[in-house]
This record gives sequence, structure tokens and C-alpha cells, in this order.
Amino acid sequence: MLDILPPVTNLNFCEVNIHLTHSGADDDVLVRVWLPLKLNDWNSRFQVTGGGGFATSMAFVGLAPAIQQGYAAVSTDGGHDEFSWTSLEWVLNPDRTINWDLWHNFMQRSVVEQILIGKNIVEQYYGERPRHSYWNGCSQGGRQGYMLAQKYPDLLDGIMAAAPALNLVSISMGGYWPQLVMKEADTYVSGCEFAYFTKKIMEACDMLDGIEDSVIMDPDGCKFDPGSLVGNEFVCDGQEVKVTASMADVVRKIRDGPRSPLGAQIWHGLTPGTNYATLANITITPGGVRSQGPIALPVLETLLLPPNFNLSSITPIDYFALWAQAAVEWSWTMATESTDLTALRDSGTKLLTWHGITDDVIPYQSTVEYRKRVQREMGGANEVDKFYRLFLAPGVGHCALGLGPLPTDPLAALVDWVERGNAPETIDAATVDSAGEAITRQLCKWPAKPEYMGIGDPKRSSSWTCVGGTKRSETVYDSDVLKALED
Repeated sequence: MLDILPPVTNLNFCEVNIHLTHSGADDDVLVRVWLPLKLNDWNSRFQVTGGGGFATSMAFVGLAPAIQQGYAAVSTDGGHDEFSWTSLEWVLNPDRTINWDLWHNFMQRSVVEQILIGKNIVEQYYGERPRHSYWNGCSQGGRQGYMLAQKYPDLLDGIMAAAPALNLVSISMGGYWPQLVMKEADTYVSGCEFAYFTKKIMEACDMLDGIEDSVIMDPDGCKFDPGSLVGNEFVCDGQEVKVTASMADVVRKIRDGPRSPLGAQIWHGLTPGTNYATLANITITPGGVRSQGPIALPVLETLLLPPNFNLSSITPIDYFALWAQAAVEWSWTMATESTDLTALRDSGTKLLTWHGITDDVIPYQSTVEYRKRVQREMGGANEVDKFYRLFLAPGVGHCALGLGPLPTDPLAALVDWVERGNAPETIDAATVDSAGEAITRQLCKWPAKPEYMGIGDPKRSSSWTCVGGTKRSETVYDSDVLKALED
């Protein structure tokens, strides 16, 4: 993700590093606070930055943009390597038992402590407390935000938690599903071949919203059958390829997601238009030999299986048994899915979430299902909307990737909600197409979906509206649409 983030330069700030340890724990936790140098440079707000992968924080990746916007900001390494995004080796003692102190830091303790310490440092530096405090995180940072919303919402005024990893067991086990499917079929679909299926899916479903833009607005409406491509021939990496029934079945099973031996679906599949190759990750030697490349599955590889275990030896029965084992042994700490948000509601703190519909790491359906459970238990959609709102981003992958318009500043929408009472019905999003032309959209408050109004430039957000929600979103017409109406 680092290579797609815009560079942040010419920052002037004071850095305060605090090291702390916990009684009975052999840990050394770094809390890093960045402060705009002058009081006049500070926007009187405090931003707490979340982690990514299996790192407690994103360090400078989160801190630098916060400083650029005038926030005082904080991050923490949780007592382990702060760049361990794809590894859980740090949680193991030399004898490979679990270091529960570090695990507790990662899951909860350090996440909370950085808020308390950071606020204290801010007050000492500026002589006044932050006027408002915000959480900002995606993926692991999204999970941390939900943990705070469920347990400690009074520490913050607003929580921006994107693409939350609400259940690390299911995400890890589900992440291995594409590789298991291919192994069982003895059919290893390459990235280029997956791209062919995606192209054909787009040809069939892209225009469902009336606009050809390589974005499937509503994947539930895409009923494309991969089996319809069997027998098709195409060139892939310089080689002639014919689609087989086995290849089509692999694509279908990845799309549908894992089912138990009795046929019950136990995890979400990857929506049409998603990059299946991320989790499949097939490598091909110069001689044409295909094999499963490594993917980061730390829960499976580090916490459940012995060292150097050959993942390719896992059978479907092993797979579901491991899933059950992981759920029993780890869900108590890895599942951040409490639907009791009473404390959040009563604190006045606001929770704002967005999730990319083509997320190839954390299926967006997990966030939608969580939101549905919350509103079933807390008075319905209108009541929950008062403190918790969800926005889906068509065509957007995990946190920032994909072809769809990306939220431009969801934190600003949260600030406007918290400080001015302007609860967002839409969130601004933008991207640039293959021709370099800007495309703007407004993401709709779930469950509303974007719909092209049939007039005006479809590349402009003013030509779209949100339909199907608890109430129809208001649309601001720009000059292009007004002119079209006049004509």
C-alpha cells in the first residue's frame, strides 16, 4: 500500500517518544507523539492512528498525513516490530509459546494507552487539552477502531474505522480458501487467466448501472456464470489458453466462498470484479510449472500449525477442522464483533466506516452483516444512524486499491458530523481513469446505492444520486446537470 500513497514532505513538528513497560511483562512499548511546532499551526484536534496487518500501528504512514492537516497525532508499536504487517512471529517466545503480554498490547492495551499518553503530552506541550479527539485507521486499524467503539468510546469524539478486520480467524481461514480450491481441483489459475475471467465478468456486468467504467456498482446484480466461458481461447503471457470446466469451477468457488461439508456457507466469497489473484498467487517457472506462491496467513501458519508445515498438504477435512479449532481457541480474543454499542451511543461518540466492495483481503459483506446485527439489536436503522454510519465504495479494493473512486477525506466528514452535527448522507470520492481524467462520485450511506440519473456527465458526482436507503439522499446539481436540464 505504501507505493500508492502520495508523498508527504516539508513537515515541521516536535517528536516525543515515550517508552513504557508493564508490571510482570518483559516488554518495551514505544508511544510516538508528533506535534505541530507552534500553537498556531495546531488545529486543536488530536488524531490517534491505527495499525495495519499484524502491526499495532502504521507509524509514519499515519502520522505524517495527520501532521500535514494540523493534527497532533500519536502511534504505538505495541512492544513489537512496528513494520511486521505480514508476520506474527513477534508474538512467539523462543520456545514458540505465546507471549500473551505482547498479544494483549496488540489487541487492546497499547491501543488504549496511546490515547491516554498522547492526550497528556499534547496538554503539556500546548498548555491546553485537545478540543476534539479522533481515531483514524483501516484494516487492522479498522478493527482497533471497532474495539474502541465497543469498549472505550468515551476516550474519543469520533472513530473513522475503514475495512475493519472484525474477525481475524475468519479472515485468515477464508484467505486460504482460493488456494485450497485450486489444490483440490489440481487447477492452478494464473494471474493472467484470472484477469481474463475478470474482463469477461466486466463485459457482462459493467453496464448494469448504465455506465461503462470498469466498476460493478452492485455485485449482487451480477449473475455471470464462469461456466459460459468454457471452450473460449485467448492469449495469456504469450501462450494460447483454452478455458476448461475446472478453471471455471475454481473461479465460481472462489466467488461463492467456502461451504461446510454439509453445504452451509461459512465465509464470504470475493465479489465479481475483485482481484482473485491476490489470494490465489500462482507462480509459473520459465518451464511452465505452476505452484502456489506464498501469501501472508499468520494466524494459520504461526498460531495453529507447527513450524515449516506444508500448507499444500491440507485437505478439505483438515481445513474445516482447523477453522473449528481456531474458532474455539482464538475467537475469544480475535473476534471484535460485539453488537452492543450502547456505550458508543450514550457517549455521543460517532462511528463512521467505509469499505471497498472489491476488497480482496477482507470481504465487505462482513462489515455489512455486522451493521445489520447492530441495528436489529439497537432499534433499527434510523436509530443506529444517529451514531454509526456505513458507506460502501464500488470498485475499491482493500483500503486504497482498485479502480473505483476512493473516499477523498472521510475523516473530514466525521469531523463535520462530530463538531457541526452534519451527519453525512454521502461521502466524496474520486479517482483518475486510464486516460488521466478525473472521476468524482459520492458514496452512499448504506443501504442506499448509487444510481446514474441519465443526464449529465457520468464522470461527475452530480450526475448520480443515492436510492434505496432509509431516506433518499439529497442531490446537489452542478452547472453541467443544470445545463442539461435546461436543454
